[in-house]
Amino acid sequence: MAGLPGAYITFWEDFLYHDNVTAEDLNETVGSSAVQAPSYAHGGWWRQSNDGGDADDCLLTGSLVWEVDEGQPLVAETRVKNDQVAATAATGSGIFFGMTDAITETSGVNPIHAEAATLTTTASDAFGLLLDESSVSGTTNLNWYAAGVRSDTDTSLTATTGTPLASAGVAQVLRLVATTADSGTVRAYVGAEGAMGGGDLGATLTSAFNSATVLCVALGSDDRGDDADTDWDYIYVSAPRT
Repeated sequence: MAGLPGAYITFWEDFLYHDNVTAEDLNETVGSSAVQAPSYAHGGWWRQSNDGGDADDCLLTGSLVWEVDEGQPLVAETRVKNDQVAATAATGSGIFFGMTDAITETSGVNPIHAEAATLTTTASDAFGLLLDESSVSGTTNLNWYAAGVRSDTDTSLTATTGTPLASAGVAQVLRLVATTADSGTVRAYVGAEGAMGGGDLGATLTSAFNSATVLCVALGSDDRGDDADTDWDYIYVSAPRT
């Protein structure tokens, strides 16, 4: 069955827009003065711009159509860069990529985010990779973290190891592989900008999400201090059919 074209369900979004100013078949939510729109860079990118305020958030989600119980492994991948990621208290951004149980969150707040190593979840079931922010301003830790929430119970905030650190203006590949094992297992990969389809395994979470919950892909950003642009190159999600 693996060789049949219809054996896998695949979603691919490359942001190849010209006249359209909104994402097709995707859901946009923003808070305060934040905006998001195509950036029209080579190959198509999606830009989330946050204006330096605590309430500035951007969230972009797909459709609620992915249930790991019905098709595993589920694989989700993106490539992302941010112009203000820096290990100082004055600049920086929080970034989230993963799967969640709702297509919108109030004011575009990311379904999972962290500030000063304190994990906050607005979703009941979700998992993903994220950058941590300080509680005052800026991204003070350039390491990617994996986290999840299963039936309103959060996992620990788990730092990836052996993976590239975030760097301002440098694209990185984020890849998640989810299965039903051990009450919802997530393997989180981070790679250099050319590592599409791969990356280095940085963390493995168990009891990370309810695999019977229908999920959507989500990518989001927020900031502290300076204005920040987060650019997303593509979204890829795939899982076997039942």
